[in-house]
Amino acid sequence: MANISTVYMGLELKNPLIVASCDLTSKIEQIKKCEEAGAGAVVLKSLFEEQIETETEDLIADSWLPNHTEAFEYVRGMSMANGPSIYLDLISDAKKKTSIPIIASLNCVSPKWWIDYAKQLELSGADAIELNISVLPSNSERNSEEIEKIYFDILEGVLGEINLPVAVKIGPYFTSIAKILNDLSKKGVNGLVLFNRFYQFDIDIKNLKAIGGNPLSSPNEISNSLRWIALLSDRINCDFAATTGIYSGEDVIKQILAGAKAVEICSTLYKNGIGHIKNMLEEIKSWMSEHDYENIEDFRGKLSKKEEEKTELYDRLQYIKALNKM
Repeated sequence: MANISTVYMGLELKNPLIVASCDLTSKIEQIKKCEEAGAGAVVLKSLFEEQIETETEDLIADSWLPNHTEAFEYVRGMSMANGPSIYLDLISDAKKKTSIPIIASLNCVSPKWWIDYAKQLELSGADAIELNISVLPSNSERNSEEIEKIYFDILEGVLGEINLPVAVKIGPYFTSIAKILNDLSKKGVNGLVLFNRFYQFDIDIKNLKAIGGNPLSSPNEISNSLRWIALLSDRINCDFAATTGIYSGEDVIKQILAGAKAVEICSTLYKNGIGHIKNMLEEIKSWMSEHDYENIEDFRGKLSKKEEEKTELYDRLQYIKALNKM
């Protein structure tokens, strides 16, 4: 029988399917359903930076604080020590009632809160932390170095406070994806998750207003992460996880062939139900048996580009071939 276990960021997973941060991982009942369906791990629904800020401000507003700096700092510090308690309770509860790795997720745009808060996630029992750093580079006055510094500051602050594995989930909007991923790896990150899908933007021409687009990915969106994991997984010393556009066992196999250690799935579960995890796992096992692979490591990275190969020439060749078929 095919062995589909894998190791991601030092965490032993019974299979490479991780349920991504979403509403399906926001309550203990849903997390248990994910485990029962066969998920190898879950990433809890993200705790947003704004949630911590709001809770801190509410506590200060509800407290009687005279013009006393020490009192103000005490109440602020107490809020940061506790953090949004519901999230911390969810981590503790999930660890007690499930046996799969529980990865906490922080959605942040600045290093302001996370240095103080990350330790609370560790003490609550999280097996790892995923930093979903959502900085859309839309400010024309901010250069690329300033944007990248935000990522490094958040990561360095968190790594200095905890002993857990840390992954960084990023979007594709960088001048040099290869360089930013390599720099993050050198700074000590354990996992790189490609790619964050920013909430989609649309315009309602009937009512003349901006609206949200389709929040779910489509299968054709797999190509972006597939390309970069194939190009970089063998060249950067870090575990790669793929996300966005992964709908089937076949998609998982593609990402592993490219070099991914794990995949994060979300949209396919909304469209096909949590039970679809079982179908995906069966597809993987069936393909492995058909190709005489006993373990995932037997084919992981088989189609990644090696460091000594000329990846730029490879990309150029594929581009030319695609044009010739049009």
